[in-house]
Amino acid sequence: MAKFANLTFTSQGTQMLVQAQNSHTLTFTCGKLGSGVLADTDDISKFTDLKSPKMTLPIVSVDDSNEEKLVLTFDTSNTELEEGFVSREIGIFAKLDNGSETLYAYSNAGNNYDYIPSKDTPSDENRLVVNLVVSSSANISVQIDKSIVYTHKSDVEQMIATHDASDTAHENRFKLFEKIADFGDDIIKKLALTTAISAITALETNSWFGQLLKMVLTASGVKYNIAQNGYVCPGATGIQGNKAYDVGWTNTAVWIIAIGHE
Repeated sequence: MAKFANLTFTSQGTQMLVQAQNSHTLTFTCGKLGSGVLADTDDISKFTDLKSPKMTLPIVSVDDSNEEKLVLTFDTSNTELEEGFVSREIGIFAKLDNGSETLYAYSNAGNNYDYIPSKDTPSDENRLVVNLVVSSSANISVQIDKSIVYTHKSDVEQMIATHDASDTAHENRFKLFEKIADFGDDIIKKLALTTAISAITALETNSWFGQLLKMVLTASGVKYNIAQNGYVCPGATGIQGNKAYDVGWTNTAVWIIAIGHE
């Protein structure tokens, strides 16, 4: 991208900003890039357009969080550019109320220009951010072009940041996890009412209940070994064979104690 100097207000731009502080509305409409060369006799304040406009830049987003500054982001994609050009001029365009669009501010990069190729050579640079000083008392609006159909990397990053900062981010997922946890608890409670023989038999088979039971026990941290001298241990110790260990079995005692068998 060309290295532009600070923007210069045109006379009409200044007038529109003043009127926007007196019951009128100043609307920023678009930007433009051009290849015009400034002459010593040129008076930027009297410009109403670029000297040699080549490309119109739609506004894709605005940041007005600072009352004294407006940050406009323009789309500079060359997907519709028929002919490449030397990018030397930039202009910000606006209108007052329902009036005609005119040049609001202008800058020329001089010898610090850049070349923008035609659509035959896709460009990686397709965003241009411009900071404009405005008045907090002015009535200002921005005309956003919603026809831009592709998503830029910065758009995705902003959406992710906004999403992650939200208090309701991933709310559905959290609710799903809660349901799964409740489901697991319900199964464990139901297992407490299941006979030892039924539980052991299920664990020894590949039935759907046996597979579900194994999954729930594993997910719940329950250690078990279905063998001749098997055991089921919901904590650090359990019952194995005929040897009982000091464990608080709570509501699982009904069937787990009976699992230790010869």
